[in-house]
Amino acid sequence: MKSIIGHRNPDTDTVCSAIAYQDLLKAKNVKAKAFTLGEINNETKFVLNKFKFKSPGIIKNLPQSSEIILVDHNEEDQSIENFNDLNVVEIIDHHKANIQTDKPIRIHIEPLGSSCSIIAKKFIANNIKISKKIASILIAGIISDTLYFRSPTTTEKDKDLTEKLNKIAKIEDLEIFSMEMFDAKSDVKDLTTEEIVRLDYKKFNFSGHKIGIGVMETTNKKFGLERKEEILKILKKIKKDDRIEAVYFSVIDILKEENYTFFSGDREKQQFIEIFGSKEQDSILYNKGLVSRKKEVVPRFEIYFKEIDSKNNFVRDYKISDKKNV
Repeated sequence: MKSIIGHRNPDTDTVCSAIAYQDLLKAKNVKAKAFTLGEINNETKFVLNKFKFKSPGIIKNLPQSSEIILVDHNEEDQSIENFNDLNVVEIIDHHKANIQTDKPIRIHIEPLGSSCSIIAKKFIANNIKISKKIASILIAGIISDTLYFRSPTTTEKDKDLTEKLNKIAKIEDLEIFSMEMFDAKSDVKDLTTEEIVRLDYKKFNFSGHKIGIGVMETTNKKFGLERKEEILKILKKIKKDDRIEAVYFSVIDILKEENYTFFSGDREKQQFIEIFGSKEQDSILYNKGLVSRKKEVVPRFEIYFKEIDSKNNFVRDYKISDKKNV
């Protein structure tokens, strides 16, 4: 049996794409089961409850040589704990490719707004009937990851697929449904500050620089901003615990499309200002319109660190060359 897994700190797109792909593979007589690598968030709970799905089982690792299918991610640092002991047989993702395999595997990476969009395309391409329940959670995954088409990751294909899926799902008002989802996501009053920061937290390796970036997408930014002092302390703790170079946490106001970013230290603050031109407001960095970690934040970090490494290599090579000429 193949295990379908999304990234750590699962979000709605990760969970819904895994469940839907399990259904697609079942139609093709392929034994597969969806799992999560952690607790699901309140938005995902709302979606699964609304459409009467059970949450997939949580796993931390699998027996050696187990076959796994990765959805919504393809980086080892974001995947299952014993990743290197397992046999990756397929990847379905809408993020940049950052993985090496020792054999040919099936890879479907496409620049769409969500992994659920890719799964929906697979149903259509294989002429497999989409049930009302599956259509509903595919729509939920697309809405979640595109912030109901507000994110710059949104494509016309995402909108087209949502329209086609809703002919099956028959969700009466997608705008109202999206607000119900986002309101559920914004309800973090029962979570600790560290749980909030790690709820949608990913680690990235930018040319050898390991950076943690957490995001809280909300319709009520107050839930994040009112914990400012606690968040700043937690970011320093996570930086130490995870043994990484920097940690950032952004509160994203979905409706106003505003970004409020916290940082793990003064150097990190200056770094973020240098990259994004942020304005500091009461120890928080502010940017209007900076809402997508995948499309806007991560690519600019990549460029920044590549430029730094290029300059450092030039200086090092120049010094070596200079010594040889003495």
